Amino acid sequence: MLKRVLIMFVCFGFMAGAAQAGTATFSGYFNDQANTALKGADLGAALFGDDWEIANNVALYPLSVPFAGAVTFDSNGFAIGGADPYFTLFAGNDTAATVAGSNYDQAFFGGGSDFLLNINLSAGDYQVAMGVFANQSLAENNPDLDPTLGDGFTFLGGPGFLGNYYYELGVTTPDTPQVPEPCALLLLGPGLVGLVGIRRKVRT
Repeated sequence: MLKRVLIMFVCFGFMAGAAQAGTATFSGYFNDQANTALKGADLGAALFGDDWEIANNVALYPLSVPFAGAVTFDSNGFAIGGADPYFTLFAGNDTAATVAGSNYDQAFFGGGSDFLLNINLSAGDYQVAMGVFANQSLAENNPDLDPTLGDGFTFLGGPGFLGNYYYELGVTTPDTPQVPEPCALLLLGPGLVGLVGIRRKVRT
């Protein structure tokens, strides 16, 4: 019994270590001509002629997820006077990337605000798109047409959603495997021994 308790303490300690995560922050201004992450709604050059054009710029960032698990997306720009955000996550590292998630429900049904999302993802390459409500990806808007990031965005953003033009998104990814296999094996061993003992008592 004591041995089993010690094993459990070791395992839980090991799993606590596995909870470490990598963090990144993507931030900037939709009206900043020096912001190299910005693209136009058609994925061409970002436009800055007036607030209608600025409201339809989209900031694109590459994101690497090293291990499968829950990834947290935490928007913090709106609370400090920034834009009403529209977020889309794409799986893939080029214009053929497909939609893997968004803040659609919060954006359309929760009113203007920041968002906090947890999305379970496989390890791999992704792209984060930060835009202004309701400059939605055409890939998300037309899910039955074999859509991709390369289809661009709807150009439905408006000056009233820009605030002070600022956006900020914190991303937290797992940087270690979520379930350590050695620990699982250590716990499995005593469990099997216990089952064998129970079976022997039943048979006698």
